Amino acid sequence: MAKKTTIVIALLLLFQVQVQSQISNLGDLKIVFGTEVIFTSNYQNSGNHISDGDLYFNANFINNGSTASNNGTTFFKSNANDIQEITGSSNQIYFYNLEVDMTSPTVKGLSIANAIGLHLENSLYIKNGDLRLLGESQLIQANSGMDINTIGSGKLLIDQQGDSSVHRFNYWSSPVHRIGNFSISTCVFDGTDASLNPFGPQSIDFNNGFPYNGLPSVTDGSGNVTTPLTINKYWLYTYSMGNGTYADWLSIDENTALNPGQGFTMKGTGTLASQQYYVFYGDANNGDYSFGINSGESALLGNPYPSALDAQQFLTDNASVVDALYFWVDGGSNSHYLTDYLGGYAIRNLTGGVTPSVASSLISGIGNSGTVTPPSQYVSVGQGFFVQASNSGTIQFNNAQRIFKTESASETTFYRNNESSADTNKYLRIGYEDPEGFHRQLLLGFMPSSGANENYNQGYDAKINGLRDDDLFFVIDDDINSPYAIQGVGNFDEQMVFDLGLEVSEIGVHKIMLDDLENFNYPVYIRDNYTNTEFDLTTSNYEFNPPQGNYHNRYTLAFQPLYSLGAEENIVSQPKVYYNGVDAIEIYNYQRAIIDRIEVYNTLGQLVLTKVDGINNKERISIPFTKNEGVYVILLKTENTQITTKILTY
Repeated sequence: MAKKTTIVIALLLLFQVQVQSQISNLGDLKIVFGTEVIFTSNYQNSGNHISDGDLYFNANFINNGSTASNNGTTFFKSNANDIQEITGSSNQIYFYNLEVDMTSPTVKGLSIANAIGLHLENSLYIKNGDLRLLGESQLIQANSGMDINTIGSGKLLIDQQGDSSVHRFNYWSSPVHRIGNFSISTCVFDGTDASLNPFGPQSIDFNNGFPYNGLPSVTDGSGNVTTPLTINKYWLYTYSMGNGTYADWLSIDENTALNPGQGFTMKGTGTLASQQYYVFYGDANNGDYSFGINSGESALLGNPYPSALDAQQFLTDNASVVDALYFWVDGGSNSHYLTDYLGGYAIRNLTGGVTPSVASSLISGIGNSGTVTPPSQYVSVGQGFFVQASNSGTIQFNNAQRIFKTESASETTFYRNNESSADTNKYLRIGYEDPEGFHRQLLLGFMPSSGANENYNQGYDAKINGLRDDDLFFVIDDDINSPYAIQGVGNFDEQMVFDLGLEVSEIGVHKIMLDDLENFNYPVYIRDNYTNTEFDLTTSNYEFNPPQGNYHNRYTLAFQPLYSLGAEENIVSQPKVYYNGVDAIEIYNYQRAIIDRIEVYNTLGQLVLTKVDGINNKERISIPFTKNEGVYVILLKTENTQITTKILTY
């Protein structure tokens, strides 16, 4: 066996200069495989640092340049320093293997400065001392397959924040574990004084019973926690693989063992700040995690890693099983009563993301001071989310889905209360506002390279989770039982039209508007198929006061004026037949054509209704119709022709 070459570098190295007892790389430094190098002083890299051998740091690493590693182990090893640090202006650093082995009598560990991505091509061993990821620093590992980390006496600590309100849920997932799984009591700690005591978070307390509120930390005059925060156990839940009912929520407590990637809910502490700070403390989650699921079931999962998760890659890897991620966003709830909850689910799929249906004032770009945005491509550390299975199969998490993205740079979103698209893609965000001010956003994406079309496309079309009594949605493949918030198609064509469904329960002013356009420079029309009229949304909002009912075939989205489509005059003038979604067949006879007789047949060919009286000299004919749900054929007999139309009652 070849013997390792050991080099101890205290003050001076080729291409290095000594600056105040600091070793500095100003050019190219490569540690070759089979070589062992020891830095006994602080090391500053301002050039290119490549380490394929074993590198020992006895002090700090200041990285202002580039790093790479294809082999070997980087050790942070000291028996004298309580804390060693990785800092510098470069926000990403690469090692192959990393081992932390610090043995001073009062050791704390290795500290990674805020907003640095620590990349490991292979494994992690926190032998002695802890590994502290400060602020938005993250750990990204690239090994394939199962977790290959070695568990030592040291642990990983990573920060995250949640809504502080005692009334509002946050959906969580832990980035760390203890002996394979995690519980809230063993992995979630008080982060109130994390900036003062980064290596010493206190265990949180728990209470139960009325008034079902958590409590904030008590701190001394310097900000140190003297009494840790309290979480109310009543609001701790996970979700059974179920069909979307409240019965599928499972009450847990602080000691319930959960698997990496499994989501849970928790309410805040009532601290005066808008956010409550927490620290996750345990062994780093790494490698593959999987969950079996049956078609039609929902699951509460979450990002299992101490790094951001690429939703696009996650959805691509699981395209045969799930087609969207659903993020709970509270809309300002100030009560524990279910009927008083305000909020909804933001959605992300391969087409893009949409905001939840919450008050307009909360939505960024809509309200004057709104902060709620569509979910980005990247899921934050600790963020929980729902998925709905379109097919039975296995949901997979793996390291290839991990990426370094931060919330402060608006690259990821953690929901407590867009990324730019390719130039060839075009996006429309359609807004709908009900009389109470709740705002539903729909996303229509034109993506030439996607392979999607105007029919249903797995991964590119996403259903609404939680349709309101007053709501607008896309209707795809004439399926009125599947309301969609996102529709993705291929190339844009000006002659395209997209069906919209509208459900109305409240009388008042309803609005349809354009929330945003991206790479799209065409007029957008909302077309009323009952009245054969249209409205240009690019000029102003469409405000109307429809009667109560379900309008599943009345409205369409179009991009050309109605009367520039080259339609024959006799087609335009023909009567239009619709079911109003409640109790009547509606016939709009724009040109007052002479109708001699109206007949309705079921699918067996049986005549179920005939009308001959009171059907002429009217632009609108309403025929009461309360037959069983199903398909019916309407036959209009005029003086010159017969017009046949199918309707679906529901």
